[in-house]
Amino acid sequence: MATVITNGNQTVKLYQSVNRGKAMYQLAYYAAGRRVQKNFADKAEAKRVAKQILGGLTNDAEAVEAMATPELESLIAARRVLAPSYALHVAVEEHAQAVSKLGKASLREAVEFFLRHNRADVPRLTLAEIAEQFAKSREQSGLSAHYVSQCRKIVGDLAKAFPGKMLPDLKTTELDAWLGGLPFAAKTKNGMRIILVACGNWAEGRSYLVRGGSPFPAMVRYKETKSSVSIFTPENIAILLNNADVTLRPFLALGAFAGLRMAELQRLDWKEIDLDRGFITVDASKAKTRQRRLVPISDNLKLWLTPCKQASGSVCLHQRPQIAAARLCEGFEWQENGLRHSFISYRLAILHDTARVALEAGNSPEVIFGHYRELVTPDAAAAWFALRPDCSGRAEGIGTNDKEVK
Repeated sequence: MATVITNGNQTVKLYQSVNRGKAMYQLAYYAAGRRVQKNFADKAEAKRVAKQILGGLTNDAEAVEAMATPELESLIAARRVLAPSYALHVAVEEHAQAVSKLGKASLREAVEFFLRHNRADVPRLTLAEIAEQFAKSREQSGLSAHYVSQCRKIVGDLAKAFPGKMLPDLKTTELDAWLGGLPFAAKTKNGMRIILVACGNWAEGRSYLVRGGSPFPAMVRYKETKSSVSIFTPENIAILLNNADVTLRPFLALGAFAGLRMAELQRLDWKEIDLDRGFITVDASKAKTRQRRLVPISDNLKLWLTPCKQASGSVCLHQRPQIAAARLCEGFEWQENGLRHSFISYRLAILHDTARVALEAGNSPEVIFGHYRELVTPDAAAAWFALRPDCSGRAEGIGTNDKEVK
């Protein structure tokens, strides 16, 4: 049987019971529509607290009666967004506690962070697993073996740098610190960042990350400085061709007199070289731009390729032809991408047509003019394309004025 304690408007009930031979007293009352219970071992203390509760309830009732219309409207609007069984004052109390603990971070940010790291529907794969799956997906998309290898290596290096972490655990700040600390040029770091962004987009598409949860797009972009590049002289390429054996000579000749990219040379097959028609077919699957193009074969290039021509098979028989070619340099240094840069510079000096050279090289006129063009004299350009093998296979023609390239 309960004892009712009241102030005329509100009531608090006092219950008495025995627990393990000891008297227990419990107060029960309603506050904000929710039943509240409080236990006491002393009856006098229970009654004293009951009077305090009645005073508080009276104050709350008076506050409600004194509320202005906007406050009431706000109260009603807040009640609508809550779950039916969720008391408004409880929601406010929990919100206040969360905001106090979060400090500068907002509650919404905290929730989004929690969902990124704790959603049950997001698979938790290791970074090593992500690297392998991402690389396989690029391979299945028909991308080049070189690009697939780069994807596997870069994301694999990320996994080694952050052992034990999952993709949702990564933070942009720590990614910037990692990439910024690597001993690479700005261009290389930006290239790595592009692959990581692609990995993040792929992961979001596969639900390995929640939408918008990738940490890679916000990574720092590094300012690239345009470095000066050098070209080979006709005398340089003559030395290289004379010193090269039959396994390396096609690689050098095609780079110097057709301007194919290093990766294109390494993927080129002899069946894609038509000496009779005078064209090299660079298939879309082997071109950097993913666009098929025909590259004209100059008169001197045809002479260099004819003794080596095969019906089919890889033109480049060296896994790292640049290193093999660098050993052949006498009195000059091997230039990275020097064969292609030389071809474009000399070809432009002969044709004076940036658009045509860009089409042959598989690039835009802007890139050709801004990144590859070196000022060379018409005589030097003529000497470059006049270089041909003599009857013994050695280079001749330096300084002669051969006819214009086809």
